[in-house]
Amino acid sequence: VVIPLLDLLSENLACICNKKAYECDCRIGISKMIGSLLDRFFVLAKPPLQPLQIWQWIENLNFSGYRKANDIVSVKALRENHELRQGIIAHAFGKLPNSATTYQVLIDKFYGPYSHAGLCFQANDIQFLVDFAYENNNVELWEYFIPTHFFQDYKKGNKSTVKQHMRRQANSKPAFMRRWALRVRKARLVRKEEHIKREQRYRRIMRRRQNQEDKTRIENIAYFHNNREKIEKGKDWQALRFFADLALSKPENIFDEVGDEKLLSTALTNCLDYIEPHVPDLVKLAELQCASRSMYAETILLAACREIMRLNGHLENVKPAMLLALRTNLSASYLAFDQTERDLLKAEVDRLVFPDIESAKKFLTLYLEPQLANESCTHPEIGLLKYDEVFAPLRRELAIDWLTHFESLSTYALNELFVIAVQYSERCKLKNVIRTRCHALLSQLPEMKSDAKHLEQCKFWFITAFYFLTMEEAEPYWDWLKSDKQSIFLLESRSGSFNLGKHSYWPKPNSQMVEAILIAFHDKWPKVHLPSHWGTGSPPNEVAYRFITNIIWCMVSDVPEEAITVINRLLHNKCYEDIHLPLKSIRAEQQRKLALRDFEPPSAQDIVELLDNNEVVTVEGLRALIIHTLTRYQQEIRGGEFNLANRYYNRAPDGNYHRLGEVRSVEIVAERLDVTLRPFNVIINAEHQTKNQNRIDITATKTFGGEQKLLVIEAKGQWHPELYSAAETQLYERYSVHPDAEHQGVYLVFWFGPSEKVADRKTHGITTANELKIDIEQKLPSEIKNFIDIVVLDVSRN
Repeated sequence: VVIPLLDLLSENLACICNKKAYECDCRIGISKMIGSLLDRFFVLAKPPLQPLQIWQWIENLNFSGYRKANDIVSVKALRENHELRQGIIAHAFGKLPNSATTYQVLIDKFYGPYSHAGLCFQANDIQFLVDFAYENNNVELWEYFIPTHFFQDYKKGNKSTVKQHMRRQANSKPAFMRRWALRVRKARLVRKEEHIKREQRYRRIMRRRQNQEDKTRIENIAYFHNNREKIEKGKDWQALRFFADLALSKPENIFDEVGDEKLLSTALTNCLDYIEPHVPDLVKLAELQCASRSMYAETILLAACREIMRLNGHLENVKPAMLLALRTNLSASYLAFDQTERDLLKAEVDRLVFPDIESAKKFLTLYLEPQLANESCTHPEIGLLKYDEVFAPLRRELAIDWLTHFESLSTYALNELFVIAVQYSERCKLKNVIRTRCHALLSQLPEMKSDAKHLEQCKFWFITAFYFLTMEEAEPYWDWLKSDKQSIFLLESRSGSFNLGKHSYWPKPNSQMVEAILIAFHDKWPKVHLPSHWGTGSPPNEVAYRFITNIIWCMVSDVPEEAITVINRLLHNKCYEDIHLPLKSIRAEQQRKLALRDFEPPSAQDIVELLDNNEVVTVEGLRALIIHTLTRYQQEIRGGEFNLANRYYNRAPDGNYHRLGEVRSVEIVAERLDVTLRPFNVIINAEHQTKNQNRIDITATKTFGGEQKLLVIEAKGQWHPELYSAAETQLYERYSVHPDAEHQGVYLVFWFGPSEKVADRKTHGITTANELKIDIEQKLPSEIKNFIDIVVLDVSRN
């Protein structure tokens, strides 16, 4: 039923009003009826569909108005069925006589808003039509789709796949290549003609502009000549504006534009009385600064004072009020106002209007404080206080004063004033301001949590609390900051390696702060690959993780004891395994600092004693002497004539030998060291007692340069359960931290043979003293190997 109706309604359908498609209304009604029937047809029809039949139905349809077409059944069917749509396209373009007809069919039937929306060309339809024309040797149709913008596309580096495809086709058929070459030549000619037209149009515009400028210049010169007397007295406002702009921006054009350079200089020199009513006071100038506006009177005043300065060498005849207004405009940028002349003018104004510090303070009070009090003033001119040396004595006082009294400062003003306060103000006063501001902002948070400006203030002051207050004081503010993972960028903007120079006066994060940052953000910004190139355009996750991996290096600058304590906690936490290696490197550096902190190089006399008399003059030398003495003692035990090893055993009544315990063995070694080292003024003590009831097995004490230094010797029998850990947990961490010990020591182990337990294990596989020494050294942490020597004393009877 639907097909006969479509055939009937579309038969001989044509426009009878002879109007353009957008004006025609004779086909609208029947087109809507056919469109509705088409929707029904596509619901009922089953493949295969006939492209020619459907083309006959929709070829001459004309729809009015715009509507959403995606939901129309026929439109959707034609758009999704590429084979059907391209079959219709082949029928429509198969026998068109020339390019003009092709263009008209494209516009009327496929691209126009009044044709059926399902026929709009899609991405692959053009290449289909090109291939269709090529296969049917339809050069006229193929030629129409040759891209014409050859040079523009290649110049921009664009590569059109259709263009490349058509070029390959042209290479295979001479007739197509001729059309290709002809189109290229036509494109060149068109481009050349367009270029010539643009050049001609540009020259006409410039000629008209030049003629207008010449006319204006002649009229101006005539005006200056006819009104010379008034202009010379400096009473012509328009002339003064013109002269000021010329003098400050284009002095090389003065003769051409005015005709008399003296006239300009005279007019500017004599204009002060005339422009005085128009020169704003400091309050008005502050208002203009906040609005980023200026007045012509400011420019005229600047140009006039510069001319007077050039003529007289001073500005003593200029009224103070005008000099104060001039002082606010000396940083303005003009092409012909160089820095040297600017500095001379500034120095002269400062000499006249700021005879004492109180006058300078009054100027800043009148000009800067209204800007700070204005909440809409985003960029008050704080640079006057920050950079001008005439106001340098006021930085200490005013920065703190303004931070205290102006609660609604913009972010820019807060940063600038805080930088000044950090550099020049008393730190205790600055901390009081931080405490006051943070307490007030935190108490207002519940009711102000949706206020963007209040949140910005919170971020600024809470970050300052984290940096300048103790961790205990800053804890509530830090809790608020770390609740938002984006807060890491506030920290990165102040302590990131890319921003260190911008905040050089801020304190570096100490070890506790670094630990707090890692705890707060390490899990929130997981590990990512960090490329070697980075900067302001890096993705947020890279910036955050790079900051986390770099901030730990701040601990290098911290107090060694604090840094080592924090690093040890971090190393025991598996969450930070990805940064364990740099943490160990930092710990080693801090341990080296700690070891050398109290080091003093030997004096010249000490060096003489060392070279001439083998005198021990450093703790390192004392340590070497102890090792040397124990080595000699070992040689005597193993190869001596007196069976010294027997001293370490008791003979039972049954004739068997039983080893001594640690205490008696330590006494024997201490006795030996005491006898050997006494000539070197080294005092040996056994069972040395320190604070907290720590007992040191043996200590070697010697006085260097009037100060007593201590070398710690911890002794263990091979059977001791803590044999492998005692060097670190007892000797290094507990005993060598003695203020006189310089973190150095000797770990002495008694070897009684392989039949004895090792670290409380019967089966241990160690057969010699040297094997035990190597095994202990391998288990010793790398960061303490340079501070601890391992000595295994072989006292076995084998």
